[in-house]
Amino acid sequence: VEGCESIRKAKALVESKCPGVVSCADILAIAARDYVHLAGGPYYQVKKGRWDGKISMASRVPYNLPQANSTIDQLLKLFNSKGLTPQDLVVLSGAHNL
Repeated sequence: VEGCESIRKAKALVESKCPGVVSCADILAIAARDYVHLAGGPYYQVKKGRWDGKISMASRVPYNLPQANSTIDQLLKLFNSKGLTPQDLVVLSGAHNL
């Protein structure tokens, strides 16, 4: 993934000030919010407290991401299983098409 060095640098800086408090996942979420805002988009609060994963398994990806040929019922079921609403589905789908 490109940009990992920037994340590592940000993580090291944050760790030097408050060790063990902020995850790389939080840093990515905050950075994404800031980039959206800098590009003219809205500024929004980012909930913090994510934990960094210790294991990443490609075999889990197909079951956790919508497929290009998913029906609306399949999408709603998948999003619901993640605690997301139909409105979340619309917002995220629209954001990924801009």
